[in-house]
Amino acid sequence: MPKILALETTEKFGSVALLKSRGDGAAQSPDVSVLAEIELPKDQRSSQTLHPALQTLFEATQTSPEEIDTVAVVVGPGSFTGLRVGVTAAKVFAYTVGAKVIALDTFQTVAAALPTQVGVISVGVDAQRGEVVAALLRQTADGKIETVKKPELIAVADWWNHAEQYEHVLFTGPALERWHAKVPPHLIQAEESYWFPKAAQAGILAAGRLASEQSDDVWSLLPIYSRLSAAEEKRNAM
Repeated sequence: MPKILALETTEKFGSVALLKSRGDGAAQSPDVSVLAEIELPKDQRSSQTLHPALQTLFEATQTSPEEIDTVAVVVGPGSFTGLRVGVTAAKVFAYTVGAKVIALDTFQTVAAALPTQVGVISVGVDAQRGEVVAALLRQTADGKIETVKKPELIAVADWWNHAEQYEHVLFTGPALERWHAKVPPHLIQAEESYWFPKAAQAGILAAGRLASEQSDDVWSLLPIYSRLSAAEEKRNAM
């Protein structure tokens, strides 16, 4: 049975997970089980904690790296440091053991973990400087997650209005860690446990893509940052 190693380091911390897939389920409901998931310590950066967590994960599940068939990684948007760490680790690991690699975005990974049939979902990722990258998604009746409005960089104050044409929008995403107190009282926030993407959910989504025989190119895999770096923004402004 194929084993999937999933990495999620879009913020300063994150998680890793190991999953087992039978590979014969439908794309939207693959036959997959989570063998273990480990949250990275929140008081240290993922650059310090990712490798030890992977060692613990393999030991706890009695798995060797060579058994991994696929590496799933959340590629953003997210923080510069966290994304570089996770994406680099995924590429190196996949290349070393000859595994497939599958990239998932933050929005899909967050939205897919929510309870079914919640309607329109607004996922926000903090982009610093009083801005967020926000996207609108919707859960369909058959369990798919579809994009209603593509990600855009907007002011936090505009985040509350970008879904005003829809009713009963659920706001979630990592940006709420900083901005949840600013959400207008008439809007609905997801519970805090649903704000951040999780490695196990990324692995489940990856299993669905595997069932459709989809994967990504390890050489062209790149992080999706919340915004350009300060140096790039300065260069573009010249």
